[in-house]
Amino acid sequence: MAQKQHRIRASMLPAWPDCPRRSAAKSFKYLVKAKGYALRELPPSIGAAVGTAVHKVAEVVLQHKIDTGEVGSQADGFEQALVGFREEIAPGAVWDDTTPNVNAAEHQINSLAKAYMQVAETVMPKAVELSLEANAGDGFLLTGHIDLLTADEYVRDLKTGAVDRPYYQQHGAYALLVRSNQISGIQGLAVDWLKRVGKTKAQPPVVIKEYSVDACQRAALEVIGDVKRCVQDFEKTGSAVAFSANCMSMMCNDKYCPAWGTAFCPVSMAGKGEKL
Repeated sequence: MAQKQHRIRASMLPAWPDCPRRSAAKSFKYLVKAKGYALRELPPSIGAAVGTAVHKVAEVVLQHKIDTGEVGSQADGFEQALVGFREEIAPGAVWDDTTPNVNAAEHQINSLAKAYMQVAETVMPKAVELSLEANAGDGFLLTGHIDLLTADEYVRDLKTGAVDRPYYQQHGAYALLVRSNQISGIQGLAVDWLKRVGKTKAQPPVVIKEYSVDACQRAALEVIGDVKRCVQDFEKTGSAVAFSANCMSMMCNDKYCPAWGTAFCPVSMAGKGEKL
């Protein structure tokens, strides 16, 4: 029987250095549980759910442009996005101050999608929602889901959120995937950033940022190497310490971490007077 390949997702790379143990609990849950650890199940964050819906709108309008040469209807994309959004949050979601309820979320999806039309109307898409994979060696597979590959050979990533964050390693992984699959050359990496704001605030326009292909690729390879080393160590030892834990992380709490308060991360219980 062929050895199971561990999948390293491009989207997991930026968060890995913040806390490898939290990232392992999310991205290698099957491996952690196979070693006898129980993990907590978390509902989706509302920010992520809103972002997924906006991505669906972008996919609809850009695919229409590929098929017909004309940008698609934002309203049609919004209606399709709402179906998936409502299904995703039906079991529950982690709400926040920016998006406290469903009404606010659906308003934001529509506002963010309208703002993205500035990009959709100007770019010439070559492919959208492109799923790629490449051999990362040693039984690992690098995978990624590229939002937009343009005719002028730019990889563009749509990001939404209440706070702008760097995603260098993710962008670098996308460049590695495109090159590994010999789809095209890479002229550049760009992020189309949309700020998620409260319902009573005006939606800011899209901010377009470009990144160095070489620098992002180096950053991606650095984290990919660390992921591989940690997973290989964990497979041999079964010890959670194969993945370092960062209790200073802003996401070290029961709201965001499936390992928090479990035997997989006993250090997270230190503040409750538990023995380590």
